[in-house]
Amino acid sequence: MTARKQGYSICLALSLLGISSAFAETQAPARAPTSGDIVIGHVAGYTGPTAKEANELKAGATAYFESVNEHGGIDGRKLRLVTFDDQFKAENTVKLMTEVKGKAIALLPMIGSANGAAVIKENVLEIPVVGTIPSPDIMRNPMNKNIFHIRASDKEQTERILEQLVTVGLTNIALMVPNNPFGDQATKQAEAYLATQNHKLAVNAVYTLVGPKPDFQPALKTLEGKSYHAVVMYGPPPVVAAMIKEMRSRGETAQLYALSYADSKLVTDVAGTQLAHGVVISQVMPNLNTKTMPLIKEFRENFAKYGNSKNEPNPVTLEGYVSARLIVEAIRRSKDASPEGVRRGLEQLRGYDLGGYIVDFSPAKHQGSSFVDLSLIGGTGKLVY
Repeated sequence: MTARKQGYSICLALSLLGISSAFAETQAPARAPTSGDIVIGHVAGYTGPTAKEANELKAGATAYFESVNEHGGIDGRKLRLVTFDDQFKAENTVKLMTEVKGKAIALLPMIGSANGAAVIKENVLEIPVVGTIPSPDIMRNPMNKNIFHIRASDKEQTERILEQLVTVGLTNIALMVPNNPFGDQATKQAEAYLATQNHKLAVNAVYTLVGPKPDFQPALKTLEGKSYHAVVMYGPPPVVAAMIKEMRSRGETAQLYALSYADSKLVTDVAGTQLAHGVVISQVMPNLNTKTMPLIKEFRENFAKYGNSKNEPNPVTLEGYVSARLIVEAIRRSKDASPEGVRRGLEQLRGYDLGGYIVDFSPAKHQGSSFVDLSLIGGTGKLVY
């Protein structure tokens, strides 16, 4: 069928069905506008238990977007960030992911395992999202064409922690996990890795998590009378902070580990410097104190100038910055400020060096980084690497 005949057939079908031209226009493949602001969105819990992380991601991304804007934007077009508050409720995330189509060309990292899982199950994601916090398997396997991961997976973080523990001879290991799919996944990943080292999990302590309010008593009861050298903790930042305070206040002497979702400042604020001292946290972003790394140097300069935040930058802020940089680079590579252009541009970033931090995407690979480092909360509350 010729293009002319095909166009005639479509118009005739729309006429017969009585569909308005406005509806037809929204359903047709959108052509990327060549003028006006380039809008990037962020669907996250700007109220509720993840408000701190959402605003930190926003601050990091804003720092980069504003630095680009001051230097002329992209072909003279300004970058603009628009936020959508899902209140950390999965049903709201699904709804907003549907509504954001046509309003933004790409998204900053989404937050929440249940939120991300719901988006995948409902299949509502139609524009690229650069980053997910956390990163459960359902969001990684099979590969989703619109999700680009910029942090190491939960599995990679868990295995890095367990590798260190086994290497130094601390083989009696306990877990503190929530009673949800995220916790089930953590347990299976830990058990699988330990099996490769001819070890078994000493204790799997499950706590109850209803919304943001945890009940640690079931898990603490499970730990009673058991022998273990270390406890690896899983959960949202406020939950992990409360968990550390609860365990240390009870006299827990085992080494405490947490994944990158733990916020060292929040842990120190909640538990106090003395109880927080010595807690080990995996990190998926480079050390912010490495001032010789080009990425960190650039980030700190731009954050100080454009971050619009009085708070000290942290790994989550850097993650927002990295997400923003990758979105802009994708547009420049593809020369197309549309969702398809961002997707195509990101898939061209093979072994892309942001300045000491490598992200590697391709059409068949959306897991961009496997970088994991371990940090420890020092005696002053600052992270030591």
